[in-house]
Amino acid sequence: MNEGKITPRNGHTVHVGIVARISGCQNQKEMSLEDQVDHSKDEASRYYDAETPVVYHIISTKGKGERLDRPELLEIEKLLRSRLLDLLVVEDLGRLVRGTAASEFCGIAVDHGVRVLAPNDCIDTADASWEEDVISACRDHVGHNAHTSKRLKHKMMNRFIKMGASMARPIYGYTVPKDARSYTDWQKDESATPVLNELFNCYKRFPNFSLLADMLNRAGVITGPYDRTKRWDSAKVRRLMSNPLLKGVARRGCRHTVKHHETGRRISVRKTTGPAYFPCPHLLHVPEDLWNEVNELREFRNRGLGRKPRNGDDPRSGIARKRTVFPGQHARCGICSRLFYWGGHGKKTGMMCSGVREYACWNAISIDGLSASTRIVQTVLEKLEELPEFDTLLMQKLKEEATAHQTQGSANAQKIAQEVQQVTNRIQHLVNAISQTGMDEEIRTTMMALKAQRQQLNNQLESLRQQPAKIVELPPMHTLRARARSAITQLATSSSEFGQLMNQVVTDLVLIPYRICDGNRVVLRAKFTMDLTPFVNETSLNADIGKVLRHEVVIDLFDPPQRVQHRPQLVALIQEGVTLRKAARQVGITLPAAQNAMKLHKIMSELGVSDPFIAMHQPPADDTKLKRHLHPRYQFRPLLDN
Repeated sequence: MNEGKITPRNGHTVHVGIVARISGCQNQKEMSLEDQVDHSKDEASRYYDAETPVVYHIISTKGKGERLDRPELLEIEKLLRSRLLDLLVVEDLGRLVRGTAASEFCGIAVDHGVRVLAPNDCIDTADASWEEDVISACRDHVGHNAHTSKRLKHKMMNRFIKMGASMARPIYGYTVPKDARSYTDWQKDESATPVLNELFNCYKRFPNFSLLADMLNRAGVITGPYDRTKRWDSAKVRRLMSNPLLKGVARRGCRHTVKHHETGRRISVRKTTGPAYFPCPHLLHVPEDLWNEVNELREFRNRGLGRKPRNGDDPRSGIARKRTVFPGQHARCGICSRLFYWGGHGKKTGMMCSGVREYACWNAISIDGLSASTRIVQTVLEKLEELPEFDTLLMQKLKEEATAHQTQGSANAQKIAQEVQQVTNRIQHLVNAISQTGMDEEIRTTMMALKAQRQQLNNQLESLRQQPAKIVELPPMHTLRARARSAITQLATSSSEFGQLMNQVVTDLVLIPYRICDGNRVVLRAKFTMDLTPFVNETSLNADIGKVLRHEVVIDLFDPPQRVQHRPQLVALIQEGVTLRKAARQVGITLPAAQNAMKLHKIMSELGVSDPFIAMHQPPADDTKLKRHLHPRYQFRPLLDN
């Protein structure tokens, strides 16, 4: 590697970036990160004089080297582009990224005048051949990782096929001694055999995993040793009954991982060649014919119930769960604070509280998600037109705050400059003293401390001078309306980009159950904050601007009943002396409908409320649909208490 010395780009201090990383596996120690940092400091010290002040920028993390979505990579790139560093040191490029993306980072560093050292890979970007050396090192790191993975997978599968080693975690019905090395060392719990046989026979008569889970919970049957909740549910019973170990056959290799090259993540997918099996007759709980019969019945009942393939593939394949249609992954239940999920009450466009599925919430009211999205968007566009212009006094206050901020910044810079001059004078006095009396250890220590203090003050002064002047430039309200309207209307409501935008504009979206005070059905209202700050370029908004750009909104996600819709008109006509029959005729409704509206008005008057809808905080006792709380499996568990 090139041994040329480094000249600080700021003329006085060397800035060295150090990247250390461990994968975070079980046998790795935190001390390994410290070892990497110390090694990098030793390597960096060869490229500048011992008297030169040095500032280290250390990025020490845990994470897989193949992952390209690690936040520290953005931090490293930002540091390289800032033109602050003189040198970037990593033990080897695999500590930065295990792949060809490391070459891109080295290219960014070279373009911005940062020298990169990877001593274990013998790489120095000061060499003319650095690019081909980096590509070669990346190939070696990727190849080593791939070869190690293949070797371990082959070794573990070979041991499983030959002797039943590479065991899975134990499930209900089995005990594993501490010194067990293979499935041949496992032991069967004899008390679980009658329970499991009864479970399989019950499924033949009542093919419902939820009923079987209730049966196990009532009987006090414990779950597997690695279960956290210690309570059976339908998914756990299904996994247990589909495990071939119950019929005396262990399996391995149902799934394997494939690399998603855009993020570097490893994704588990079903293995096309199928698993391998190892016979364990001493672990048999359920006869093979009974196990096969029940699992064939399960597959037959579930056939065709999943997502329909599109072009031979899952339509959600490769799409993150967060990338969903608005208001998916955004609307929350006003009772338990859980998210609303698509598929409420078996409808593709329906949405319902996810806590209801877990029997942890009673709010089983579902809504049409697409209709709710349309109502929310229309309300936001209507509220945009109602926003007032920014007040003149508010704008004057903002300008005064900006002026005060600039004045304070100038005062701080002047104060730090005076401190720098004082430290420089002290250093000069020491230099004069050294020329007369010579250098000793105490003077050397004092000199180094003063230089470090001066460097710290210079860094603070440089940071203050680089801060841009705070200029408040709020657009006129009509411009802000146009920006928001254009951004919202130009995107398709079914796109994930529209969902990301609405998640910024519509914050704290909560769906709260309400009921008409005369005791009718339960409905949902949406309460949210309309936030227009994403459309303002000003990054540091004060509280007064926030009050103008953020508004609390409550909208109905349902069509109001006739008596609610026409009640205000009927009341106004009757107060003018019009009879109920004539008032009904003028409004355009029947007399019975008008009578129902006046009954509702009477109840509202007795209760002293102006809104016919009352928020519900407890499940209604007389509702014919909301009965989830009556199920024996129900246990209210709000999300905030979990």
